[in-house]
Order: sequence, then structure tokens, then C-alpha cells
Amino acid sequence: MTDFLLKNWIEIFAVITGLLYVYLQIKQNKTMWIVGFISSAMFVYVFFNSQIYAQSIIYAYYVVISVYGFWKWHTANGARRTARSRSHHLSPFALRLLPLIRVVAISIILSAIIGYILTNFTDSTIPVFDGLVAGFSIVATWMVTQKIIQHWYFWIGINLFCVPLYFSQELYFTAFMFLVYFIMSIIGLKEWKKMTTKQP
Repeated sequence: MTDFLLKNWIEIFAVITGLLYVYLQIKQNKTMWIVGFISSAMFVYVFFNSQIYAQSIIYAYYVVISVYGFWKWHTANGARRTARSRSHHLSPFALRLLPLIRVVAISIILSAIIGYILTNFTDSTIPVFDGLVAGFSIVATWMVTQKIIQHWYFWIGINLFCVPLYFSQELYFTAFMFLVYFIMSIIGLKEWKKMTTKQP
């Protein structure tokens, strides 16, 4: 058991911080971006080492967007204190149908592009599935930075899909994490809905 834990300590640490990230996300605590930065950096190594290249690249993207997300939420909180600066970005809001369709279309296009690259230019063992998760994850994470409530629907689907995906790659701690993510995403959706405003 000790040898197993030592061998997988990076994955275990990434999982623990990843779960903390989602908890803070549900609470809309901007420190989630700092925790997410750390967790994502660990997962870059975990996924690259497991030849899940798209996810490795996506988590590198998460590292970068964590900086943007922290800045976005921090400046929004500052703007909240001024009477003239209030905007719908300060609280969760729902996209209307047409913008939502565009977001989904972009996710599908990204997934197809990433899947094609993985299939033809890498030795990825799961290029189509990896590309699908990567494409939708990129868009979903951007939606989080904007506090678009529908990002939770994206994550519910992504997290459920990832459980068997990572289990098949023998990333058991990560598979368990995404199962918990799935449950927490449902909770997050309910919590954010309580504070949702309509898009102007």
C-alpha cells in the first residue's frame, strides 16, 4: 500500500485539490482559481504520463485560464462595490437559446478538430473520446469565468463521461474524482440556480 501511494502521490494530490476546487466553485469563492491552478498543474503530468495527451493540454489550458478566471472574478467583486459598475457578470446568469446553441456548436467543432489531430498525429489510445472531453471542457471552463450557469450542464455530462474513460486507463483515483465531480456538479447547478439572473 505504501509503495502504491508513493507511486501515485501526484495523482492523489491532484484529486484532493481538484475536489476542493469544485467545492469552492459551488460557493463562488474566487480562491477556487488558485486551487485550480495547482491541481491543473499536477494533472498535466498525470495525463501526459498516461498518454491522454488532449487532457494534458487541456489542463495546461486550465493553468492559464485560472489566472484569467481569478482576475475576472476579483475585478467583478471590486466592481460590485461601486454603484455604477454592476453588470450581469457579477452573479450567475443564463444564456439565451441562440447564444447557447453557438456555444454548443463551438464545443463540437473543437472536439472534432482535437480528435482529428490526436487520431492522425499522436499515439493516443483514446483519441475520439479524449477529443470530445477536451473540446467541451475548453468551452465549459470559459463559461465558468463568465459565471454562465449552463456550464454546470456541460460538466455534468463531461464528468459522467470521464468516469469510465479514466478507469479504463487505470487512473482509479481520477475516475473516482470525476464520479464525485458528477455529484458535485448537480449540487452546484442547484446552488447557482438560486442566484441566477436573466441575460439582458
